[in-house]
Amino acid sequence: MKLHQNAKELVLIEVDGLGLIMGEIRYNRQTETVLFALEKAAFFDLYFPCSVLYDQQRGPVVHPHVLTAMTVSSIRIQRSRASFFVVESDINPKLIQQYHNLLKAVLLKQGVSPRKITKDQGPDQPKPTGGSRVITLSDHKEKD
Repeated sequence: MKLHQNAKELVLIEVDGLGLIMGEIRYNRQTETVLFALEKAAFFDLYFPCSVLYDQQRGPVVHPHVLTAMTVSSIRIQRSRASFFVVESDINPKLIQQYHNLLKAVLLKQGVSPRKITKDQGPDQPKPTGGSRVITLSDHKEKD
């Protein structure tokens, strides 16, 4: 059985040489937590990296990082290069909203349908296939 990354969480990370970066970290909910992925793994992937800058008039502002234009999936960050991280529950809601608005705009520009993006299923994760697993017993009665 192959384990898939079935959960994701938004994180704010300070990376040496890159500054403040916001993006999604994905992990397998059955075997790890977001803290495990950020603290224990030697490397972790950050999807749709965005820079977080401070503007004197508008306050903190989220912009797509130049790396976003160079990759189609994620960037791999070496854990020892991350100075600190902030998990989604502690990030300012305005920053989270700006990030999601940018993500929607990029998906629309790439031609991806603007469907609802849930916490467990991102834009590039496959939908489960197959039919219903409920079997009605009345349909399988023995015929006399």
